[in-house]
Amino acid sequence: MDTMKNTVGQRTTEMALQLGLLYKPADALKIGLVDQLEPEDQVIAAATQTISRWLAIPDHARQITKSMMRKKTIDKLKSNRESDIQYFVNFITKNSIQKSLGGYMEMLKKRRA
Repeated sequence: MDTMKNTVGQRTTEMALQLGLLYKPADALKIGLVDQLEPEDQVIAAATQTISRWLAIPDHARQITKSMMRKKTIDKLKSNRESDIQYFVNFITKNSIQKSLGGYMEMLKKRRA
């Protein structure tokens, strides 16, 4: 949740998580969830070009910047790890949640067919 919030913002994350939204590629691009879209036959070339841009930056500088940008979120995740795991386990094992997830999986299977 925190990582998504850092990427697309509070309101978009809140709506996506509460409504269980699945984004089509163009919509994911529009909200900033992905950086770019490429036709399947151009994915390797685009990925190679993108990684070349990142590799042009000295590793040390890139790592320091990344760490500074993500420090607050990482610290929060580390400090809340055990309580987050326990909350998730308690939540996901509830009968009502298992029933909802089962219904959701069936809907996805039908949509895929």
